[in-house]
Amino acid sequence: MKRAVIGTAGHIDHGKTALVKALTGIDTDRLPEEKARGITIDLGFAYMDLEGASTAGIKWRVGIVDVPGHERFVKNMLAGATGIDIALLVVAADDGVMPQTVEHLEILGLLGLRHGAVVITKKDLVDREWLALVKEDIKDLTKGTFLWGAPLIEVDSLKGEGIAELKEVIRGLLEGTEEEAIQGLFRLPIDRAFTVQGFGCVVTGTVLSGQVKVGEEVELLPVKEVVRVRGIEVHGEKIGSAVKGQRAALNLGGIKTSEVRRGFELSVPGYLSPTELLDCHLHHLSSTGSPPQADAASHRPLRNGERVRFHIATTEVMGRVVLLDKEVLMPGEKGLVQFRLEGPVVAERGEHYVIRSYSPCRTIGGGRVLRGCASRLRRFQEDTLKELQILLEGDDREVIGQALRGSRNYLLSEEELVKSLNIHPSRVREIVEELIAKGVLTTTREDSKVLLVDRQRLESLKIKMLKSLEDFHRTNPLRVGVEESTLKVHLSREIPPPLFSLVLAELSREGLITISDHKVSTSGFQVKLSQEDKKIAEEMERAFLQGKFNPPAPESASGGLSQGSASGGSRPQGPLQRKTYQDLLSLLLEQKTLIEIEKEKSLYIHAKVLEELKGLVAGFVKEKGSITVADLRDLVNTSRKYAVPLLEYLDRIHFTRREGDRRVLHDSAESP
Repeated sequence: MKRAVIGTAGHIDHGKTALVKALTGIDTDRLPEEKARGITIDLGFAYMDLEGASTAGIKWRVGIVDVPGHERFVKNMLAGATGIDIALLVVAADDGVMPQTVEHLEILGLLGLRHGAVVITKKDLVDREWLALVKEDIKDLTKGTFLWGAPLIEVDSLKGEGIAELKEVIRGLLEGTEEEAIQGLFRLPIDRAFTVQGFGCVVTGTVLSGQVKVGEEVELLPVKEVVRVRGIEVHGEKIGSAVKGQRAALNLGGIKTSEVRRGFELSVPGYLSPTELLDCHLHHLSSTGSPPQADAASHRPLRNGERVRFHIATTEVMGRVVLLDKEVLMPGEKGLVQFRLEGPVVAERGEHYVIRSYSPCRTIGGGRVLRGCASRLRRFQEDTLKELQILLEGDDREVIGQALRGSRNYLLSEEELVKSLNIHPSRVREIVEELIAKGVLTTTREDSKVLLVDRQRLESLKIKMLKSLEDFHRTNPLRVGVEESTLKVHLSREIPPPLFSLVLAELSREGLITISDHKVSTSGFQVKLSQEDKKIAEEMERAFLQGKFNPPAPESASGGLSQGSASGGSRPQGPLQRKTYQDLLSLLLEQKTLIEIEKEKSLYIHAKVLEELKGLVAGFVKEKGSITVADLRDLVNTSRKYAVPLLEYLDRIHFTRREGDRRVLHDSAESP
């Protein structure tokens, strides 16, 4: 059995509810107020079974959504139009085309409907001549719309005349449309929520995509509550799963009915993210709801920042429209916009929406969602407009490629692509494998997660890193290399660690850089000291050798710097000399000629002195069993000022281990 959903549309009191009852035997007016007033206020639901044209037995189970026709309840009509496959535009023969006939037709077009028929009701109330005039008006109305040339059926719902012919038309429309496969991730916008005694919260809606099974967990949005599906009914029948194209009632566990309302949505946990910013393509209607001649208000331009009523799925929320590529949007024009909403919504790329003016309430346009956005966009930005145009017109490959090129953190997983672009996981996997094979994408890892990066962006980062290294070597000729952490900052603070590591790994594998002790340099780079620099470095090294366990202050160790071209004091004078001293000190540290004992106090000793210290300490501990600060002070003829940090350094490198105020040799320490 195939499935589909039909929706009615049309002006108030044009016989939509009576038509549904004639088709199905079900009265969709369920509210006491509807019974008393004789008008439809909220959505009504029915269903019917149709046999196939060429096969015996039921082929189609068709859900029907009956919508209100009064202009005050257009928001209810919009909620009901979500997910319908075929529209029946209902026009009463005695009234003809009326304001909501026009507005409902415009809404159906904005929602992307492609199949439908026009039904003229109450044919018994007019003569043939008047009926011919009504048909002409309908022909003029539907010109240029999806109902242009669609079947037109005359019925008398109360007597049942024309109902059999209408069912044949519906069967033909169903046979002529391809049933979409059950694809995409599960989504069900909620149009009703109520309590059933003994079961609790029940919600209804049309399954937009995917399927849901009894026992599964789903996420209630935008509140982001995970609930369990305790039971499913479709047209009064309990079933194990509901799929795309079905009207379904879901019994939810873990939530109260008072916590759910129309406009909420159920989906796969973690798939949709609520947002108050949506980038969209907008079609501003040429006229809105005033046949046959629209009034002046219907033709006014849409201005930047205008407050509107935004409708998507079963949600209505207020917001402002920001025109991104035009100063104003004239009637009939299309443009790229960002909606800044006053409440959160969820939406997929490509989903249809409708906007209505704030006051008076009239449908003024609609279009397709391009993406949920994390930030407010600036107007008339060329790069932004190009991105949105690709989201509007590009195929899946172009959209995925752009997402990776434009990602702020450079890296995206397949799961993030599915979530941000609303492309089915299997389709994302197929395209990603193809792009990796072609060398357009490459991968890296963060823990167990596989991350994708655009190859062009990666190559650009590699070039940028090499330039940064060359600049560093040029301005720091006495430094062996730059710290990885410093290089990352120079490259870009936004680059995530996995990507930075990938850039380093590829450049190292290609032989373009050298990495040693977390310092990076271009391959082949060597520090070249001038004769004067060599002399100063030798004097510094000699001073630390002579100072032994009472090392000199680093600047006083570079006395040679003040000779020759430097100024004549005992300490470096001026920025050039100070920079040279710092560079030479860094060079001796990088070469491990000097060892940093305590950074805060600029305490360093010569590497040979450190080895001598380790030998003396090891011998003392072997003889005495342990060593104290006072013991070390006396052993190497130094002061407590140096003895304390020297022992603490030996603790840090796991040569000694502290026990109270004494030290013993660490298990990993080896005697020289």
